[in-house]
Amino acid sequence: MKKLLLIISFFCFFSGVAFAQEISSSAEKRINLLTRVMATELNLNESEYLRLRSLNRERIVKADEIAELYSDNQEMLTKKINELEISFDKKFTAMLNPTQLAAYSQYKHRPNDQIALSGENKPAASSNPAKGIK
Repeated sequence: MKKLLLIISFFCFFSGVAFAQEISSSAEKRINLLTRVMATELNLNESEYLRLRSLNRERIVKADEIAELYSDNQEMLTKKINELEISFDKKFTAMLNPTQLAAYSQYKHRPNDQIALSGENKPAASSNPAKGIK
């Protein structure tokens, strides 16, 4: 009986964890596209690609949450997105070598490369990668 209760408890726990990790297919597509573009631009190896994908997933999921929470308060939305971008930049740049860091600096300032973040077919209006994450 105790084993059955333990098995059911584990099943419920892992089901909850799996449910919490689910994200929309649109967000998943943006994560994949953004990671692929960035990895190509910065010449990342496989382990760096995987770390970047994890960071992009975290960033896009949080940005979507922020956009939903602060949809009625543009000032707070902008502030929270900027905080998210600063956090992402710190984590991401810590894993880059000097050549990749220079390439990332150039990449961030090219608005046409931000299409992957927004999922749109037109360039984003800002060089801030968080703008347009939905």
